[in-house]
Amino acid sequence: MEIRQRPSGTEGVTLLALDGGLDHTTTAIFIARMDAILDEGVGRVVLDLGHLTYASSLGLAAMVRVHHHYAARGGKIAFANLHTAIATILRVSRLDRLFDLYPTVPEAVRSIAPKPKAPPSGSPPAAPGPG
Repeated sequence: MEIRQRPSGTEGVTLLALDGGLDHTTTAIFIARMDAILDEGVGRVVLDLGHLTYASSLGLAAMVRVHHHYAARGGKIAFANLHTAIATILRVSRLDRLFDLYPTVPEAVRSIAPKPKAPPSGSPPAAPGPG
């Protein structure tokens, strides 16, 4: 399996594309990469699974572990662009109820993008523009 980082187009969101299979030979690499990203302070990740062609039970367990680890530290993971075989596995295992799944990468990025901070309460309203 290869993990490629691509620009997400949204600050605060990391986009990773997984290519190949997630099984006993690759789960440690996947977990280590996801933990490293979280340790760097990036708590919002979109996983593009369009080229992930296989996930063993160990691979699914790694996805669950990473999902829980991110959630416990206030992070979010969205899964996007699922290959048909992976979508079937997630549905049959009922993990589609646990994970945030999106048909496209842009939808997943929008769903977990940091929300703009509201002005502090008690701040004067913005001045109206010319009109």
